[in-house]
Amino acid sequence: MIRYYCSGFDINNAFEHGLGDMFKSELNDTKSIVYIPGNPDKIEKAKTKYVPVFTEYFKKVGIEFEQVNLITPELSHEEAEKMIRNASFIMLMGGDPFKQKDMCKDLDIINDLKQFKGVMLGFSAGAMLMSKYIIITPCSEEYPNFHIDKGLNLDNLSIYPHNNTSDEIYPDTLVVGDETYQKQDLIKVANEYGKFYLLQDFQREDGLFDVSIIKCCDGNIEYYTENNGKIWEVSNEVNLTSKSGLLTK
Repeated sequence: MIRYYCSGFDINNAFEHGLGDMFKSELNDTKSIVYIPGNPDKIEKAKTKYVPVFTEYFKKVGIEFEQVNLITPELSHEEAEKMIRNASFIMLMGGDPFKQKDMCKDLDIINDLKQFKGVMLGFSAGAMLMSKYIIITPCSEEYPNFHIDKGLNLDNLSIYPHNNTSDEIYPDTLVVGDETYQKQDLIKVANEYGKFYLLQDFQREDGLFDVSIIKCCDGNIEYYTENNGKIWEVSNEVNLTSKSGLLTK
């Protein structure tokens, strides 16, 4: 099985950063892709906006799936299970990882996802759900408290997305949009739940995207970054990983 943990993506072409070439070499077939939305309350937006956009991203790198499926709350367990069982590729989309997990529990497909042997990719909330722990630290009015919950634990690692900084040393306080991350909060979580990774993604002033990805294949972990994208490892400190390979355009 091959799994990708991604913070975010290049809005111009999500898979041009070397990912498309990886997918083409890893997919046994392109019969079916299954999308799992990150916010079950916004299914229509996923259906009408994001799924068509990602379909175009795949086409740009030469991948066209014969069938496109979207997991929705009104499906029966049997319908959702069949989609996953027959999938060539599963994408867990961004949104709210806790709501995403609740939907998967309601459909009783948690074990089906854990047993999936194909190619799986998670963006943002989706990557958090794939993790050992879903981690939220106090960072905004929307997220005022610590909220830690078990994820799918597919590879015995946890990620926290969108920690975007150009600094070479992780700052004590990081402001990203309307969210503020405290390094000590991150370390507190690591001390209690074990080390985890911060992934970075954002568009720079020159229009380029700083992308970072963790890939797991049969227990082996690989780190990929592009431009100034960074992957941070949080344990007793917050340090840049030294194993990152470069993605290519």
